[in-house]
Amino acid sequence: MSTLIQTLQNNHSDMYDRATTQVELRSIKHVSADFFKLNKPMYAVLDMKNNSAIHLHGSNYQLVPYTRILNGLSEALEEYGITLDNTSIQFNVHTDLNYFKLRILFNDGSKFSPHAMTTNANDKLKFGIEVVSSYDASIVYQIRTMFLRLICDNGMKTFDSLGETVKKHTTHFNVNDSFLKLEHLGLTFEKMQDKFEVYNSLSLSSGEVDSIFKKFSNGSDNKYNLLKNVLETDINKSTLYDVYNALTNYSSHNKRAIRIGKKGSEDYRIDNSTMDAVKSNESRDFEIEKYVSSNHFVFFYHKALSNLGRNVA
Repeated sequence: MSTLIQTLQNNHSDMYDRATTQVELRSIKHVSADFFKLNKPMYAVLDMKNNSAIHLHGSNYQLVPYTRILNGLSEALEEYGITLDNTSIQFNVHTDLNYFKLRILFNDGSKFSPHAMTTNANDKLKFGIEVVSSYDASIVYQIRTMFLRLICDNGMKTFDSLGETVKKHTTHFNVNDSFLKLEHLGLTFEKMQDKFEVYNSLSLSSGEVDSIFKKFSNGSDNKYNLLKNVLETDINKSTLYDVYNALTNYSSHNKRAIRIGKKGSEDYRIDNSTMDAVKSNESRDFEIEKYVSSNHFVFFYHKALSNLGRNVA
């Protein structure tokens, strides 16, 4: 038995039992209550242990059992020599089996020890791997690398997809192919840490910080004020890295800013969002990924690269 599977069985038995629950995909041709025939067949993901239907899908849906994902990941870790020594694992499977999330974090003394930022040795980035999927299609399958910023009050996290590993559950998707990118995991982590060093090299004016928050918020006053609230540095003394930190705080903590007081008030309170936390994180992570690849953010990244080039020269 592989190390990952053994670890999950020993330390996360409840979640492992949920993840390995037998599921099947069956064709539904009629609505049984009144025996109406469906014009197009639907396919139900069935929880065979609890005799319940998890979700209905169209004909292009491919069922990828969580068991297959766990086994594939486990085999890839063994093949590429990625040990679980000095790691920590976070594992969550919804009670209805709707979604699944597994995170492996590499601690001090592990194969990939945390990276200390050049400007502050106490500002460390902890490496990790995260896999997410769902049976109800609310979350697309992803395997991705990640960082946790340990010095951050709110535990900044950031992700980077491993190649073409963001996949909808369609019939042409081969989940085993997604694990091939783990062979070069160390190089992927190096590229990520280099990118954040670039972010950290660029000091921004308060106007530039404001422009990033407004562009990302896309007209939402609540989102804009939430970002200003979670910025952990002085707006006049922030780097692109600090601003990126605020964006990832927005994605990972499922909070919202709510206007208080009379109409026209500029006062806001920070409250918990009513959305499911896991689904909120996935939706907000996608927002960040989309914005970071936009021309607006890329402009600042290229500016940082240019400044670094001049300093080296």
